[in-house]
Amino acid sequence: MGGSIHVPFGVFSPLRGEYLDLLAHAPSTGFQTAFDIGTGSGVLAAILAKQGIPSVIGTDTNPRAVACARANIARLGFEKQVEIRETDLFPEGFADLIVCNPPWLPAKPTSAVESALYDPESAMLAAFLRDAPNI
Repeated sequence: MGGSIHVPFGVFSPLRGEYLDLLAHAPSTGFQTAFDIGTGSGVLAAILAKQGIPSVIGTDTNPRAVACARANIARLGFEKQVEIRETDLFPEGFADLIVCNPPWLPAKPTSAVESALYDPESAMLAAFLRDAPNI
């Protein structure tokens, strides 16, 4: 990617690279806009920008994640292509491509770090699946 992703305490760290490799090798030609929902560290938004997508918007509800993603995007030099917003799920507008690495365990988090892993009652996933067709 031309640099590294820095992840402070309180933001989920993408330890497994399989999904990153999958996205990095997926065809991205023809996409003009992309949303990275639950951007966390901003790693997926950075990969999309590196692939040449001109406009990427990453969203997250965690202020620490938003600050982390913004810092990583700036460090990697993608500020002109990527905007990081603190918001719940989808920003206004439409996108040609939507990516999301949601919290996947249906349990209640007990710490800031666990919030990136646990999705009580699968609420975030349900909202994502409900609202995605409208984007």
